[in-house]
Amino acid sequence: MSKITVEKYVAGTLENSFGVPLFAVNILAQLLPASASKELAGRGIDLQAILNARQQGTSYRSSVEVTEDGVEKTVVISVA
Repeated sequence: MSKITVEKYVAGTLENSFGVPLFAVNILAQLLPASASKELAGRGIDLQAILNARQQGTSYRSSVEVTEDGVEKTVVISVA
């Protein structure tokens, strides 16, 4: 089963890493309204680009800065 990798970093140190099945991303991309997909893409999480990269066999990597419980973190989403 194909997966995308999500990694969460705090001050450059890996805090958490997990995989998300690609079929779940595909379903999410189909169910989300276009405005929500556009908003995610604007924040660095382009679901269609993730799906296209996987389908074409190319890599994809994106990162987004978030604040979680008052701590700034970097979330990296990748397809290898």
